[in-house]
Amino acid sequence: MPTIIDLGVEHDHIESLTKASGITALCELIWNAIDADSSEIHINYKKNGLGGYNEIEIIDNGHGLSYEKAKNVFGKLGGSEKKYTTQSPGGRSYHGKEGKGRFKSLALGDLVTFFSIYKDDDSYKTFTVKVSNSQLSHSEISDLKQLPKGEGSQGFRVLIQNVNDVNAEQGLNLKNRREIEEKFASFWINYQNFKIFFNGNELNFDSLIKNTYEETLKYEINNLTYSFVVKIIEWQFDNKKKTYFCNTKGIPFLEYNLGIRSSLPISIFIQSVYIEQLHRENTLNMGEMNEDLNVAYNDAKKIARQYLKDRLHLYSKEFIEELKREKIYPYENKPENIVEESTRQVFDIVALQVNEYLPSFGDQDNKGKKLTLSLIKEALESGSVNLKRILSEVIELPKDKQNELADILEDTSLSCIIDTMTEIKNRLNFLQGLEQLVYDKELNKDVKERKHLHKIIVRETWIFGDEYTYGVDDISLKNVLKAYIKDHLEREDFEEVVESEDNGDLQTIPDVCLWQQYSLGKRGKENLVIELKKPTVDAGIKEKGQIEGYAARVANDARFPKDKTRWKFYLITKEIKPELEPLINQKHRKYGHVSEGDNFDVYVLRWGDIITDAKLRHEFIKEKLNISLQDNNEGLEYLRAKYKEYLPENFGEEKQPQEAEEIGK
Repeated sequence: MPTIIDLGVEHDHIESLTKASGITALCELIWNAIDADSSEIHINYKKNGLGGYNEIEIIDNGHGLSYEKAKNVFGKLGGSEKKYTTQSPGGRSYHGKEGKGRFKSLALGDLVTFFSIYKDDDSYKTFTVKVSNSQLSHSEISDLKQLPKGEGSQGFRVLIQNVNDVNAEQGLNLKNRREIEEKFASFWINYQNFKIFFNGNELNFDSLIKNTYEETLKYEINNLTYSFVVKIIEWQFDNKKKTYFCNTKGIPFLEYNLGIRSSLPISIFIQSVYIEQLHRENTLNMGEMNEDLNVAYNDAKKIARQYLKDRLHLYSKEFIEELKREKIYPYENKPENIVEESTRQVFDIVALQVNEYLPSFGDQDNKGKKLTLSLIKEALESGSVNLKRILSEVIELPKDKQNELADILEDTSLSCIIDTMTEIKNRLNFLQGLEQLVYDKELNKDVKERKHLHKIIVRETWIFGDEYTYGVDDISLKNVLKAYIKDHLEREDFEEVVESEDNGDLQTIPDVCLWQQYSLGKRGKENLVIELKKPTVDAGIKEKGQIEGYAARVANDARFPKDKTRWKFYLITKEIKPELEPLINQKHRKYGHVSEGDNFDVYVLRWGDIITDAKLRHEFIKEKLNISLQDNNEGLEYLRAKYKEYLPENFGEEKQPQEAEEIGK
């Protein structure tokens, strides 16, 4: 006669143990079979005509569960022997520890019957245990039966009836089955002596795994050294992308999201005895509060990112070879330096992603593909920001793939190298073009001060030093004063302040006013006011007086607080007349420093001085990056391309390249 076993635990507590997804419930039953040293686990299910399930059964050939242990296991929570030992009789690492997994089966159906056959001496004995959602606090165990001698084989069977179709579908449909395969793969790598079947179809872990990589980390925790093996598994299918915290044998006890964007189907398995220790202490679920575990998690993500970059580079090489064979690869010659090599590495990875995740790319003919690849090349060479715009607006790569690609580029120095190279090369080309614009007589004769030169310089203020940022330009000193009061004194009543006194002396117009980006400490901030002259005008006494007039007006205006502001005034021309030579070469002053006041300094400089100084600041980086500038035309082409609207009509188009005049004699 069946015996009723009372758990002696509140109904609500047991009910909470039955709450699980179909995947979790099914995995618990598979783990129970593996913990019983099963070599084969069969998950069988029958569907009804309505698309639901009649029943589900899990059958294994493990050592079964003895009658005495069953009364103990089903008679109380936490009654599992797994709590006191870490290995099965067959030497496998245990997954469970508290015997609560049996209640997860009730997430798959309202009635679950467990059938056990186990060997006792020379014969086999069998019994059943029934659990039900309607009677959670009780289990029904049958009488023990002995099978006739020579009959029977050990094993365990779980029959699930009154199936919860929603949860069952979660665990049994083919798409979600991939997640189950993912959870057991790391354990299979260590113990390959078991097989799992779904309605007779074997899970082939070996064919599911495309590649593996592992790296060992060591950490000092509580004066002990623990090893953490970080294992990356790359799959043949698109997976859920998880990070699993496991014991040393790959049994996962806790899972997080992958933690990184990945365009490849990978999982991260972090394996350590320390993780198992936390699991047995029931503190692993508080892993987010464990600083040591977080360090391992973050380091594992770094390893995974590097794995992704290496694998993408490998895959891109195979794809690139195909592009070269089809003669649509946009680079012809071998890279000559680290910058060109880095650029191509990033191009190859981007091209691979576009090929894999943009269906229309594969449908294009070679002409269309070549155009797409050329767009990527040109965008990349002009900086990663332009690349992102092309990928989103022109090529229309899916947003999630753009984000994954952005993570790869941001985590690598390649993108930084390319952006730096692009910036330096553009700046050097600009200086080359500016030099010709100012000093070439055939080019500069039509260049005007405000219409042309000023409009260009205000967009390239870095030539005066990266410590300055753009402030205002081409407005009266009255408005310079307005901008200063509003932006630097943070006063909203600047109109009232400016209009409170006569501003007649503030109607002269400087060309550019730059604020300094960085504080001068107690001295406040430094501003730079620039007066430009067209290339046909040289600096003399008259021009020097003009810039000193600007300085005097600002210095004598009480609305510019002297204790918080320092000013530099630059007059910049093509050449300096002999009458000023003694003043620009004064003892104990920097070259060009012609006069000073309490809070201002006045400089008269040649364009050659400014260009040469800017070139010197960039020359070191140019040499390190091995950037080559082809000829004078490259600088002119850069100016024409970027500042066509601010140059004289047909600027330089009919002119043959020639050397610029020597600068700064």
